Amino acid sequence: MNWPHLRPGDIAGILFMAVLLCLVVLGLLLVPKQGRNFGLGPEWKCAPSEQGNRVCVRLLDKQAPSKEAPSEAAPK
Repeated sequence: MNWPHLRPGDIAGILFMAVLLCLVVLGLLLVPKQGRNFGLGPEWKCAPSEQGNRVCVRLLDKQAPSKEAPSEAAPK
């Protein structure tokens, strides 16, 4: 099998792609992960746990009416 000889443009392209790949990997590793909620929506809050998995809880909307018990201030 005959391998083609690398020209200076080929070497420059390979180096450019290697540098670009390194920048993408470093960017993904160094970006703070605190604002990520893994696509659950803005009403969810996720936090790391001691076992390594993330725990996500749904935040309650304080303005929404409660379905559990009727309000005592409601007119009778």
